[in-house]
Amino acid sequence: MTLKIACVQSDIIARDPSANFNHLDDIFKRIKDDRDIIILPETFTTGFPAEAELFAEDENGPTMTWLRAKAKERNCVICGSFITSFSQHTSSTSQIQKNYNTLIWMNPDGSYHSYNKRHTFMGGEKELNNGTELITIEYKGWRIRPFICYDLRFPVWLRNNYDNGNFEYDLAILIANWPMQKSYIWNTLLSARAIENQAYYIGVNRVGTDHNDITYIGETKVVNGKGRVVSEIEGDKEDILEVEIDKQSLTDFRNYFIVHRDWEKFEILK
Repeated sequence: MTLKIACVQSDIIARDPSANFNHLDDIFKRIKDDRDIIILPETFTTGFPAEAELFAEDENGPTMTWLRAKAKERNCVICGSFITSFSQHTSSTSQIQKNYNTLIWMNPDGSYHSYNKRHTFMGGEKELNNGTELITIEYKGWRIRPFICYDLRFPVWLRNNYDNGNFEYDLAILIANWPMQKSYIWNTLLSARAIENQAYYIGVNRVGTDHNDITYIGETKVVNGKGRVVSEIEGDKEDILEVEIDKQSLTDFRNYFIVHRDWEKFEILK
């Protein structure tokens, strides 16, 4: 089973969703028509951090509308994150609004999965709530788990599990706004997480300089279960990484090096 993936390493226009939609429309014209998944960076509509009171959107906002339209047009999954304010039911009669940095996995039919960033970044996301739930998406024979940026530093949250012959996930997608001065950490941790979890890791990062004068490294890449880089964008320029990943090669490696049988079993207490 092979997945055809396009990773969009783009600049992000600060605090201007409409301009970013237009910019991505132009980038999408250069992506092959046969992709299964198109991956966008973290907070692709506004940059980071985004003021929740100004930019948080609900299920019917412009970003969800744009994602639905592009997924249908491309006939593939599109995923990326933005600031959300989705309703949460607290009982049969009441609900509350909470703001999150949310990754949306948008299917071509308009259905979607959502993952709320667990590890909000220190002071930069103080207006946002922490997510509490991992999600695993079954797609074309793969088990896929999404994460966002700062999550990468927390190995327990990213930990794969193995039970009765089954891994919890085969591919982790990690989208980010990762600064240039921390590039060594980005590259090291992507490989480390892939090794310790015996899974593919895809890291998709933005480029450019934001409104706080922070410059981002790009270095979008695909890492296999051995921790080796399969494909990458070198440098900090806008580009598209189009790659195919093969599940059989991962399965062969897992069967050859059976370290997963010695993994400790545990449960994360929320």
